[in-house]
Amino acid sequence: MNKNIFFVASNPFNPDPRAEKQMLTLLKGNYNVYGIGWDRDRKTSYTYNMLDRIEIQEIGIKSSFGSGLKNLFPIIKFNIKLFSQLIKNNKKIDVVHAVNFDTGLTSLIFTKIFHKKLVYDIYDYYVDSFPVPSSLKGIVRKLENMVINKSDFTIIPIDYRKQQIKDSHPKKLEIVYNTPSYVPDRDLNKYLSNYVPGKLNISFVGAIVPDRFIDELILIAKKRDDIFFHIAGYGSEELVNKIKANSKNMKFYGKVSYDDGLAISNISDLMIAMYDPKVENHKYSAPNKFYEALFLGKPIIVANGTGVDTLVREYEVGFTVDYSVSAFEKLLDTLDKNSLNKFKKNNQMLYETKFSWKKIEKEILDSYNRLF
Repeated sequence: MNKNIFFVASNPFNPDPRAEKQMLTLLKGNYNVYGIGWDRDRKTSYTYNMLDRIEIQEIGIKSSFGSGLKNLFPIIKFNIKLFSQLIKNNKKIDVVHAVNFDTGLTSLIFTKIFHKKLVYDIYDYYVDSFPVPSSLKGIVRKLENMVINKSDFTIIPIDYRKQQIKDSHPKKLEIVYNTPSYVPDRDLNKYLSNYVPGKLNISFVGAIVPDRFIDELILIAKKRDDIFFHIAGYGSEELVNKIKANSKNMKFYGKVSYDDGLAISNISDLMIAMYDPKVENHKYSAPNKFYEALFLGKPIIVANGTGVDTLVREYEVGFTVDYSVSAFEKLLDTLDKNSLNKFKKNNQMLYETKFSWKKIEKEILDSYNRLF
């Protein structure tokens, strides 16, 4: 009988490309896969089939991203409902695959009570990533390290995150890069007609939250007529409204599927993954955009001091700048489209030789198969 894996996360699974790729990998390995997520835009829960094969339940509790302590009661409410759903599905659960500490602790309690396996997937180490009050950081860090230590195996998105969790002792540690998979029928040319001739086309696709250079992009779009930004994603309502209000040199696509996100990135001459290095977790950033830039053969701009900047320089796959409007504009002044074409072959070759999803798929299945 095939084993049943339940992915749980405090975000919706549509889109969650990291979870989706791992889910599909496990389906290939003859596991049954389910998901329980959190849709913060709705008040009621609902169920749907993702990719026609994965049953997803989204728990509907109104909240917002990046709202700090205002989100405390919604998180508590979500975890109560999550625990209830896990108990409801107890008889068919073999493994809980928990994303981040805001589902990890609840998942640990459930798996210990009911003798299930726990896989802990750290998208972001909690105290370095979210607005935890300073008086509680020590407690939260100890609790998350406990989840790591008691999980059957732990996943991190990039090698240098080992330093971030150095005080924990995982039983087994797996690296799963945020790299795209190859899908034969994916239409990467879907949005090419939106390319703006005569301008440098730059894409940002991802979480629209503070400290991702969004306000700065809006300012640059208002000042310059030699660039055009293609922006897609979801997150902070305030930031989304700012983007919608600014139509000059900028197109907003809203919340899109992973494949559409890749197609929007494929429009661009340049991609962006600018994280504010003042945020502790950004020193260990592992943005999807880095790997997608390799896959698409596009150069990428990242901020100095964000971890990924060392990879961009080491492999010569894009540009690194300080996290400021002036530094970003200074770089733009030096660029021309012809010079950006040279990145295509180098970036795509690096994807194939070091970061391809085929390599990672085998490692994921090997780790899961060793659980039983």
